[in-house]
Amino acid sequence: MCTNNGTTATTTPGRATASYLVIGAGTCGMSFIDTLLTHDATATVILVDRNSQPGGHWTKAYPFVRLHQASCYYGVNSLPLSKIRDRKGNERFNVHDLATGQEILDYYQVVLKQFRQCGRVQFYFKCDYSRNERGEHIVTNILSGEVTKVTCNKVVAVHSNVVVPSMRGPPFPVDSNVNYAPLNDLPKHIESKKYKQFVVIGAGKTGSDAITYLLRNGIDQSAVTWITSRDVWYFVRDGLWKGYKSYRKDTMKLINPLLKVNTLHEAFLEYEKSGFMARIDPSRRPQVFKGPTIDKEELAGFRSIKHIVRMGRVTQITDNIIILEKGNIPLHNPAETLIVDAMADLDGTFYGYSNFPADYQVFKDDQINIGPALIVYNVSCSAAIIAYIESTFADNQEMKNSMLYFGRGDYCKAEEESYFNQFYCQCKTLKAISGYAPAANFVVNSRTYLDSPCHHHNGTLGLLWAMFGPSQLAKKADKFVEKVENGSYADCKDCFGWAGRQLPEPKELKVKEKSKVKSNYPHGNKSTKFRCCASADVVEDVTKGASVQEYDDSDTISEHDSGVANDSFKNCDDNSTEAIELQVAKST
Repeated sequence: MCTNNGTTATTTPGRATASYLVIGAGTCGMSFIDTLLTHDATATVILVDRNSQPGGHWTKAYPFVRLHQASCYYGVNSLPLSKIRDRKGNERFNVHDLATGQEILDYYQVVLKQFRQCGRVQFYFKCDYSRNERGEHIVTNILSGEVTKVTCNKVVAVHSNVVVPSMRGPPFPVDSNVNYAPLNDLPKHIESKKYKQFVVIGAGKTGSDAITYLLRNGIDQSAVTWITSRDVWYFVRDGLWKGYKSYRKDTMKLINPLLKVNTLHEAFLEYEKSGFMARIDPSRRPQVFKGPTIDKEELAGFRSIKHIVRMGRVTQITDNIIILEKGNIPLHNPAETLIVDAMADLDGTFYGYSNFPADYQVFKDDQINIGPALIVYNVSCSAAIIAYIESTFADNQEMKNSMLYFGRGDYCKAEEESYFNQFYCQCKTLKAISGYAPAANFVVNSRTYLDSPCHHHNGTLGLLWAMFGPSQLAKKADKFVEKVENGSYADCKDCFGWAGRQLPEPKELKVKEKSKVKSNYPHGNKSTKFRCCASADVVEDVTKGASVQEYDDSDTISEHDSGVANDSFKNCDDNSTEAIELQVAKST
């Protein structure tokens, strides 16, 4: 539909031209653009989003929302988010360093500033995208109705569907006399002291956040009813990772049980015995696991709730009854009861991240489809990998798709096995792209990659020791893949849908001719090797008004005092060599 080879995005009234049209300014879209601009010096981008600012669902999230993962590996590769740094400014992994929703929105504003500074990105916020009958790309301003025709080489579509309660109305009939509110309104209703009873509908991340917020704001458990359509598994962050120095050792607790058990369900039970996987009621087998992560205090709060209703989904709320699929519960005092809508993922597609048909392709004709998790529960890194492949490898979609493994078809449901499916796909994807050593280096050195040496004790040497020392992480990960492919797990057949597929041969991976033009992105960042810390000006922007913590020699991780440093910490630039990086990358 177009041929744009310039390095400056161009606009004329009613028309715009760029190399890539990216639809969606959420986590995936922003991460993709960030890596694309870094590794393709000639790429230009038109970014379209329905919201008035970048951040995707974070723009509509409830006011007390926080990340469930550590801040050090969320966002984009070129800019740090975490406030926990070593003395050289590198982000450090800390399980209690969980950015707030507002901090994430502020962060993406700084990323947007970086896009603007390079001069290669045009922004169309409060706009819809469509394609007309002639195949033309149309961007329509939601407020004014103004139409812009876009000429581009490729469309980048984000195939996820994160919908928080404030983005929709009730998903079932609700009587007008019932006090019903989305989770976003919970703080003001608690402050009003109008309600004596609270009914929370939803058991996932959003529902668990609602319960925690109620309990931490003085609401007694006896005043709370929790409606959960299905039981779920939770990761317990401070049950798995005990301290900054022990991260590598603690992570082995995820791998070792997989080599001993005969079913993947048994692995969950082993995780539970070790204290880093939990369910509210140990007598009930959860049907769902989407990776929600909590701490021990939150788990104790959940278990304190005595009135948990397990009768399926709510179908209707009358003036005095909540009707569910498998029964009803009365509203004894409707006037003094608040029903809290904390339901997400209503269609059961894992927010769109597990809604990919069996024939789904990331690279297909003139479109790039991002959204699948190539790295376990990490859409930031997954989108960055796709952008790197697009910017580095020859324009052969069969070859590029051959490097990517992800949940699809019947194997991407958010069930127990989904975690192991993602781990298997991560192992296969990393093994595939390691056929081109610079690609493997890119992943290992990405700040959005949890295991990146720059986030952890002893940097690259610490990772090498974990991979090839007594822990033998590399060998054990290979053994897990071998068990999956041999059918050694009774509850895992057909290699999660990838049976028979061979990894690409390194000689089959063809790269583009290297551009003589040097990328101007990110502006002012002279570091091209490790991106754990950006240039001083953008770090100042993202941390403005926040306290960036520097550490003493403590190895204690505390929710209230996150001092996690040690005097022997080695920054990745200090203790790595090209040969070591290549060895780690190839083995990861």
